[in-house]
Amino acid sequence: MGYMKEKVAYLRGLAEGMNIGDEGQGKLLNAIIATMDEMAGAIDENEAAMAEIDECLDDIYDELDDIDDYLEGDFDDDDDEDDEFDEDDYVELECPECGEAIYFDEAMLECGEELLCPNCNAVLVPVMEEDEE
Repeated sequence: MGYMKEKVAYLRGLAEGMNIGDEGQGKLLNAIIATMDEMAGAIDENEAAMAEIDECLDDIYDELDDIDDYLEGDFDDDDDEDDEFDEDDYVELECPECGEAIYFDEAMLECGEELLCPNCNAVLVPVMEEDEE
């Protein structure tokens, strides 16, 4: 029972103890007490709803903190499948100088630019002139 309900119950007890009847001023006081009782009930419901909203807001803030951490890179997610290397999406070339296996995206091979080995800077795919194609 909320604080306001206790106060209304106290007033109701006073009114009953004073033997206020259902005539004249007694009728008015009983109606006022009944209205106050309904208002106290509404206040209790609002307080419960506000507590529930407060909990929801706390959950939202926690989720937003997690999203913020993720966007800033402050996360520990070892199961992130997006970072895995899939050889099927790339073409493997072997460097003629150092023998290192290098993977290139097919779009990189088709762009027409010279591709270099990241280890020894040897030319892997020379630029082809239009008449060579």
